[in-house]
Amino acid sequence: MIKNIVFDLGRVLLEWEPYQYMLENFPKHVADEMNEKIFESKDFWFMDKGLMNEDQLWQKKMEELPHLKEYILRMKEAVPKLLRPIEKNTRLLPRLKEKGFKLYALSNFSEKNFELVHKKFDFFKYFDGMVISSHVKLAKPEKEIFLELIKRYRIKPEESVFIDDKLENAKTAQELNFKVIHLTDQMDLEEELRKILEF
Repeated sequence: MIKNIVFDLGRVLLEWEPYQYMLENFPKHVADEMNEKIFESKDFWFMDKGLMNEDQLWQKKMEELPHLKEYILRMKEAVPKLLRPIEKNTRLLPRLKEKGFKLYALSNFSEKNFELVHKKFDFFKYFDGMVISSHVKLAKPEKEIFLELIKRYRIKPEESVFIDDKLENAKTAQELNFKVIHLTDQMDLEEELRKILEF
């Protein structure tokens, strides 16, 4: 029986489309290069893991990509504004809570940006617990961050659903016996949850 629902944040409860924003505001070759060398880089993952902060990341990228400096500065300003609630998904939280499910967040998120969204959006009040990568210096898809969640909140994976937009994270959760929803753009979260839960 499912008792716990574990949510990723980006692209599950919060919009996170930096590439789309860059395509709409910068030349395509700039968007492609910045997406590859910043947002899909190991450095971005290190920042989420709390091994460097936002300012260090942007500074490093301006030094590595001096020809893109003006775009990088614009993107640094834009990023916090791109993190907005996905209303149709955040609206599910109070309903799930009323049905007695325990709700958790397990997310790769840099410290400063997490602090910003946590203060700004009230849906966080529905969570029974959260493990944020930059706070624990661990990050998905590594098993260790899942084990941190399991240990900290004494949850049993076989009684839990894990929702994430990234396949590699979903695979790790599956290996640990979580029921998994790998949420893609074409899917409706409420429909997917209804297949597993009664609410």
